[in-house]
Amino acid sequence: MTHRTGPPNAALQHWINRSGKSLGELALEVKNDLQRMGYTDVTPPHRTRIGHWARNGEIPRDPRLPKALAYTFTRLCGLTEALTPTDLGMDPSAASPRCLNHPALPAATPGEAGDDPTKRRTALALIGGTALAPLMAPGAASADTARAYTHHATLTQLDPTDLAELEIGVDRLGTTYSSQSPRELWPAAARQRHHVFTLQHERRHSLREARELGRQAGMLSVILAWIAHDLGEGDLVQAYCDDAWTQSEQSGSPEVGAWAEDVRSTHALYDNRAPDALAAATRGMAVAPRSSNAAVRLSAQVARAYARLGKPDDFEEAAARAHNYQTRLPLHGAGLFAVDAVRITSYDASSYVWLGHADQARSAAEEAIGHYSAFPGPFQAPTRLAIAQLDLAQANSALGEPEAAIAAARQALAGSRLVDSVRSRARQLNRTLKRRYPQNAGVAEFGEELHVLLAA
Repeated sequence: MTHRTGPPNAALQHWINRSGKSLGELALEVKNDLQRMGYTDVTPPHRTRIGHWARNGEIPRDPRLPKALAYTFTRLCGLTEALTPTDLGMDPSAASPRCLNHPALPAATPGEAGDDPTKRRTALALIGGTALAPLMAPGAASADTARAYTHHATLTQLDPTDLAELEIGVDRLGTTYSSQSPRELWPAAARQRHHVFTLQHERRHSLREARELGRQAGMLSVILAWIAHDLGEGDLVQAYCDDAWTQSEQSGSPEVGAWAEDVRSTHALYDNRAPDALAAATRGMAVAPRSSNAAVRLSAQVARAYARLGKPDDFEEAAARAHNYQTRLPLHGAGLFAVDAVRITSYDASSYVWLGHADQARSAAEEAIGHYSAFPGPFQAPTRLAIAQLDLAQANSALGEPEAAIAAARQALAGSRLVDSVRSRARQLNRTLKRRYPQNAGVAEFGEELHVLLAA
C-alpha cells in the first residue's frame, strides 16, 4: 500500500488544512475524482490512510493515488495551476514541494482561455501584497490595483449558457405543471434544484450570477413545495417554502418569497389551518412587487382565508381588492405562476361555500367550471376545475340537492389530476353529505365509491 515511511509530510498537511475538508470528506472527494479520472481499478483511500500519509510521510505504491489527490486539492482550493504529487510531498524523486508559496487563484472563466495567467496572478498578488498605507495616498496608489479589483469581481467558472438553461428549465416546469402528475414532476424538479446547489457551492461565480442562482434556486423550491402540496407531504411543503424564502432574501428577489407564501397559504388552507393561511398570505403580500402576478394571487388568498375564518366583512373588503385586479386580467392563464380572471372566480366559489352563501357559491362555481371546461389545451387547469366542481357539489348539497352534488363530485373525481387537495375536498363533501342526508341511498353509494377510489 505504501512506498516508504518517514517524517510527517508537512506539504500534504498544508493542503489538507487549506482544503477545509475533514479527512472523511477528503476521502470521499478523492474517491469521486478517481472515477472522474478513469482510475476505476484504484482502491480509494480511507480517511485513516490519508492521515497516515500526512503524519508518517507514507507514499502510496500506486502513483495514480498521488495524482488523484493533487487533482482533488487543485479543485477544492480553486487553483488555476494544477498541483502535482511533488507539491504534495508525495514524489520521492523530487527535491522539495512548492506548497507554501503556491498561488491560490480562482479558476479562469470559460471565456478567458486566451488570457495570460501570469497577468492574473500578478494582479491578484498586487491586491494581496500591497500594504494598506500606500493605498491611502493617491499619489502612491496603482491603477493596476483598481483594475485587479474589477477583473476579480467578474471571474466565474459558469458557462454563459448555465443561467439561461436554468431559467428555461424553471419556466418549462411551471408551464407544463398541470399536464404531468406530481410523481412525474418531482425527479426533474429535484434534480434541477440540486444542480443549482452544485453551481452555488462548487463553482466560482460573480455576485450578479450568485443573485440569479439564488433566484432560480428559490423558484425551483417553490415548484417543489407545490409538488409536495399535491402529494400531501406537509413537512416537505414547509421545508421548501422556508428555503425559497431564504433564497429570496439572499438573492434580493422578493417575488420569490411571495410565491413561497402563496404555496404556504394554500397548503395551510387545505390543512384546516385558516389562521396560518391568512398569516402566510399577508406576509407574502408585504413583499410581493406591486401588481405582480404574485401580488394578485395573494390578494385573492387573503380573501378566501378570511372566508375560511368565517369573517364576512373582512372577506368582502379583501375580495373587492382582488376583483379590482380581475377586471384587468386575461381570462386564460397558462402555468403554475400564471394569474387569470377565472382563478379569482373559483376562489369566490370556495369562499362562499365556507361562508354559507350557497346560491352565490353555486353561481361562482358554475361560471368557473364553464370557463375551465372551455380552455384550450395549454390553458387547461385540471386541479382548479376539479376544485370548482367540488365547490358546486357543496353548494348543491346545501341547497337540498344531494343527487346534483354527487353528480358534480363524480365529475371532479374523474379528472386527470387526483391530487391531495382534490382528495381532501372530496372527503369533506362525503362527510357533509352523510351528515345532511344519512338515509339517502345515493349518498351511501357515493361514500363507498369514494373509499375505493381513494384507497387505490
